[in-house]
Amino acid sequence: MNILELLASDRPIREIVENFQQEFNEVLNSSLVRKAEESRDLPPLAQQALAGRDYFSLLQFATRGGKRIRPLLFCCGYLCLGGTNAPAILNASVAVELLQTGLIIHDDVIDRSVERRAGPTMHLLWERYFRQARYRPRYPSEPEHFGLSMAVLMGDIASALAYETLVHADFPLEHKVRAVSTFSEVIYRVAFGELLDVDLGMKPLDTLTEEEILTVYKLKTAGYTTEGPLHIGAALGGARPHHLRVLSEYAIPLGIAFQVQDDLLGMFGSRDATGKDEGSDLLEAKRTPLLLAAWRAASRRERALLEEILEDPQRAQRDLSQVRALILDTGALRHAQELIAQNFTRVYASLRPIEREFGPTAARLLRHVAQYIEDRHDYKGAVESYAHAHSRRARA
Repeated sequence: MNILELLASDRPIREIVENFQQEFNEVLNSSLVRKAEESRDLPPLAQQALAGRDYFSLLQFATRGGKRIRPLLFCCGYLCLGGTNAPAILNASVAVELLQTGLIIHDDVIDRSVERRAGPTMHLLWERYFRQARYRPRYPSEPEHFGLSMAVLMGDIASALAYETLVHADFPLEHKVRAVSTFSEVIYRVAFGELLDVDLGMKPLDTLTEEEILTVYKLKTAGYTTEGPLHIGAALGGARPHHLRVLSEYAIPLGIAFQVQDDLLGMFGSRDATGKDEGSDLLEAKRTPLLLAAWRAASRRERALLEEILEDPQRAQRDLSQVRALILDTGALRHAQELIAQNFTRVYASLRPIEREFGPTAARLLRHVAQYIEDRHDYKGAVESYAHAHSRRARA
């Protein structure tokens, strides 16, 4: 299948995304298997870690789920610049998914997460390996430290493979140099976004502003979910700085809206919908616009309760229903939905200059991708289901 012809077609966007996911998953799988075969000079454990059938391998972890929005936007960026080498851009798009894999492995270490994509996080998988290997611990915390250490290394390996994928992509050298430079800038900005996110997580809610949180979303989520993939793909198509600026006007609000959607999913979604514990953001004391809006509109007693819950992960799990009710009763849910709508208004407004710069096919495709993200059923279903149940309880 020619991916570029698929993206440029007038098929329904869900059909385009589903076909793209199938094609991409095959390429991702074969890429990691090929890398393992090229690494036969490495010890067996290294080959297993790359593409073995073992639960801790990058192959098993990276193909365990994922929406593939990043490689999709990567290919969209290339198409915007009039690119025609479909096999090369699909192979190169593996780079952003490997980067995503490395980043979420590290993110799970930072957040002390236990689940990802309906399965254990990478550091817990390697902790299981330690115990099954019956290694003799030198310290009581040795299995946990081993798991964390291996996860850090696995994230590094995924990022290194991402760079290698770009370097060996079948594009003119000048375009690859720009793409690698853009890729480095993405990692740099995402790392600072994560740094700020960790710092915000330690600050009291009364010292925060929504602007600070949205700055994290711009650097972090937009950085490697929407803006970064579009820019890197466009760079492989020969984009110049003014092209990237036009794409940013679309990608940054799209990334912010996507993250606020995820905030709602993290607060109201079920384990089946999120692949994590219910209320995972609350368990990790994440500072989100949703939580900040609830705190600002809450009574003094409710604020004290919310602060106590944020300081105690066990209580966060136990009192999740109280926080959910508070978010609805204070209007914080409505505020988050308005924030999503405002950013999608900016996204759709950006399509006019995109059409002028890149043509109607690019504008139509990016409009459909935005609509696909705006209409995500996972977070909408979770919110509507809980709001309906809460309303019935309030009337009872």
